[in-house]
Amino acid sequence: MNDPKAPHREKAKRAGAFALLGALAACLLIVIIVLVLGVKLHRRNAQLAATSAQLGQTKSDLAGAQTDLAKAKSQAADLQSQLDQAKSQAAELKTQADQAKAASTDLQGQLDKSKAQTADLQTQLGQSKAQTADLQSQLTQANAGASRLLTQLDQDKIQSIDMQARLRKAEGDLAQLQPMLLKARHMPVTTSFDKEHRGHGVTLHINNLADQPLTVNLSINSGANARKQTNVIGRAGTLNIDKLSEGDSVAIASDGYDSLNLVVQ
Repeated sequence: MNDPKAPHREKAKRAGAFALLGALAACLLIVIIVLVLGVKLHRRNAQLAATSAQLGQTKSDLAGAQTDLAKAKSQAADLQSQLDQAKSQAAELKTQADQAKAASTDLQGQLDKSKAQTADLQTQLGQSKAQTADLQSQLTQANAGASRLLTQLDQDKIQSIDMQARLRKAEGDLAQLQPMLLKARHMPVTTSFDKEHRGHGVTLHINNLADQPLTVNLSINSGANARKQTNVIGRAGTLNIDKLSEGDSVAIASDGYDSLNLVVQ
């Protein structure tokens, strides 16, 4: 005979088997999950260790970078200072360049002026050379003329010496002839005064000593009265001028002889 509770027991066994299988599956799943998580944790720990190492290296690198940054900042400050100095020098150089440019402009003006002056001086030099050549020619001619004049001067000196000798001889001859000339110029007459009888004045006697007739010109001044007369005194003759008063002046002249001036006494 069949047991009426057998189907229920079979269902219970089956349910128990399914529950056990589910539990095993769940445990297996948990184990798998644990293994996966363990692997992941191991990997994460490894990554964490690597990250920690990288972090340490990064910190070291960061410290080095900070040191380098400090050095870079110091260098940047130094470079900034150098840049400021360079800017200052550039500004100063620009000022100097501007001044040099102005000076260059001024120097260019002076150079142009100097060139103009040089050209003018060159022209003057050319003119001076031409004048020098002309003066040299004139000097050559003057030297030639001077040589001729020196030759002529020597000749003139010789002639002068000769003429001086002749002059001294002529002066000597003249000194010897002077008495004769004076004698030749002396009028060949003698004069004398005679008082007239009875107080009728004074008579002038002029005697001709020449061997030929002598023409005489008489000028008689008697106070306010004056008269002139011309007479010819014969050879060895005598001319008498009467009615003269004391103090009257008588001038006797004749061509070729010295005049005689007499005062009646």
